[in-house]
Amino acid sequence: MKPIRAGGYDWLAIWRQMYLDERAQGEAMVDPIFAQQEDYWASQAQRFASWRQQQSEPDGFMQVLIPRLLPTDTVVDIGAGTGRYLPVLAPLVREVIAVEPSPSMRAEMERSVAEFGLTNVTIRGDQWPMESPITADVMFSSHVLYSVADVAPFLLAMDQAALRGCYLYLGLRSPGASLASVWEYIHGQPRLALPGALEALACLHQLGLPAQLELLPITHFFRFASPEEGLNDIRIRLRLTPQPERDVRIMAAIADLFVPDADGMLMLREQLTETALISWQPRAQRERHST
Repeated sequence: MKPIRAGGYDWLAIWRQMYLDERAQGEAMVDPIFAQQEDYWASQAQRFASWRQQQSEPDGFMQVLIPRLLPTDTVVDIGAGTGRYLPVLAPLVREVIAVEPSPSMRAEMERSVAEFGLTNVTIRGDQWPMESPITADVMFSSHVLYSVADVAPFLLAMDQAALRGCYLYLGLRSPGASLASVWEYIHGQPRLALPGALEALACLHQLGLPAQLELLPITHFFRFASPEEGLNDIRIRLRLTPQPERDVRIMAAIADLFVPDADGMLMLREQLTETALISWQPRAQRERHST
């Protein structure tokens, strides 16, 4: 496929600039104790593992991906986090390789693998792209790409490693954008956006990778049982320490921006209801079809 620059723009450069601008703005507002952490995800791993246990599986992404897998497949999960998808995928395929550079996330993943007795899971502590290239039938990455400044090496490595299919599960906006209104309420300025699924699709086509996008319903929304629970959660998500004056603003934001849902949980008045699955045939598959 011939590379396409949608609108004539350099989407790889736009992606990088959006990433840098958002991170610079965010880091300027982060409390120093968080900025000093070498492994930021160390403070998040147990929260992610607990959240995973509360979710029903398979989610919308897995419901679409699973019918496209074969029992003989090797599947690579790039940025596997605490291993949310491993108990779903491992019984269905030959092997799952979980790539996760955060030691704290891997520790939670190892506990999950032991808990479910998964014997066909290999955990790798590499960054992506990996120094020693691997191949697999299917490569996927869920809600990871937002944290990558230069996406071309990431995407090209996926394309080169996959034998049959590549999948990106991304929000139309990054998950953190759901709290943009809260962030603005607290800090008094508009929150810059990270790139999301639409920018990723444009980057893929600029790289000559023939990707397509399909919308999936969001099944899990950011919500909490009480304003006090919301205060604690928002502090963690926005990397803020307890401060009485700021906590008053957070509670005011909760009162103004959140409403009870049908279950009595508090959720944002306005949230996106769809997310995106981006997929493409990797080079190996395209070459087989062209011969």
